Amino acid sequence: MQPIDVELGPNFKFVLVLVGVCTCGVGALVLWLTTRNWPRRLDDQGITLRSGKQVAWADLSAQQRVTAVDSLGRRVSGRLDLMFGKTKVAIVPQSLVQGPQVMAYLEAVLGDARTG
Repeated sequence: MQPIDVELGPNFKFVLVLVGVCTCGVGALVLWLTTRNWPRRLDDQGITLRSGKQVAWADLSAQQRVTAVDSLGRRVSGRLDLMFGKTKVAIVPQSLVQGPQVMAYLEAVLGDARTG
C-alpha cells in the first residue's frame, strides 16, 4: 500500500486560530499540543506521529472508538484511539485533510471489524 502523508484540515486550522485569538494564544497552544499524538504518516511499518515518534503495526495492543453525541443522540464527532503499548494514537478523520483515506488505510491494515 502507498504511504499517506497526513495534513491537518483547514477547519481544524481555523478553530486553532480562532481559539488562539480568543485566548491570547494559550488555547491554540493546548490544541496544537493535543495533535502531537495524531498521525503525520502511515506506511507499511506503522505510524509516524506528529511528534516524530514512530510506532509499529506489530505493537498495536488495543483500539477504541470514541463518539460524541448531542442531546438528541446524533453523532457530532468522533475519533479512533489506537494503543501501541503506552502510546495512544488519536485518529480524528474530520480534522484531517486525508481523513477518509486514513480510515480506508486503517481498514485495509487492521481489518474492517477493528475500525468500524
